[in-house]
Amino acid sequence: MRTLRQYLQALLNAKKLLAYTFLLCFFLWVTTPFLMILLKSFGRNWFGKLWFPPEFTLDWYKWAITVTNVPEVLRNTLVIAGIAVTISTLIAIPTGWALGRRQIPGKEVIMSTILLPRMIPPIAYALGVAQIFYRLHLIDTHIGVAIAHVAICAPYAILVLSSTFEGLDERVLEAASVCGANNLRTFFHVTLPLVMPGILSSIIFTFTTSYNEFTLTLMTYGPKTITLPVRTYLAVGEGYWEVTSALSMILIIPSLFVLFMIQRQVQPEKLVGGFKGV
Repeated sequence: MRTLRQYLQALLNAKKLLAYTFLLCFFLWVTTPFLMILLKSFGRNWFGKLWFPPEFTLDWYKWAITVTNVPEVLRNTLVIAGIAVTISTLIAIPTGWALGRRQIPGKEVIMSTILLPRMIPPIAYALGVAQIFYRLHLIDTHIGVAIAHVAICAPYAILVLSSTFEGLDERVLEAASVCGANNLRTFFHVTLPLVMPGILSSIIFTFTTSYNEFTLTLMTYGPKTITLPVRTYLAVGEGYWEVTSALSMILIIPSLFVLFMIQRQVQPEKLVGGFKGV
């Protein structure tokens, strides 16, 4: 009996060791590319088979800020992302309410159509968008690039908000009506606070999608609307690997900052929406 107990304990320990090893390998697989970019953005004279740079410098960040005009490029990126988030949210709130709270004929077809830009190759969709935008004179405009981003940002927002609205407890809305609240007061004082985590979640997805979007931006940008992903790509083509690494680190920071700030206000388990039983 004692031998059996020892065998089971050893087996349990082996499973734990295997699980921790897998998690460690997965963590290294995800974080190592970021670490390499970080080292490259500070390293100097890093050639050959060296594991770490022999010298460290801030020159590549100075070059990125001055030569590639990062302040202007970052402003373009944030303005376009802000416009795309605003339009996507304004579209997603009524659409998500209709899909989540109403019985609409052909709901599956409607949802498939909304998700279509995300299901086809990005370059194929971007080529069609570019041809339309050239005729409408929307190329190289902030609103034009943002509208192009809405096609892939809005599906995320609609998907999250439709799930959020669907999960609302009908008893809470009925209680507000019984207490004398009209539809407008019910929306602002009951519905909106309940769905706010879902709205913030959709903002996270739409902002990061627009901020990091490359293909649609590449087909619709111009000298006045170049964004960080496109500028990073152009720097790669110019062969400035250290400057490109610095640009990549600058590209990552706003996304992490927005995610951190919003997650401080929203419980992570509510980010997917769903409030049944409230």
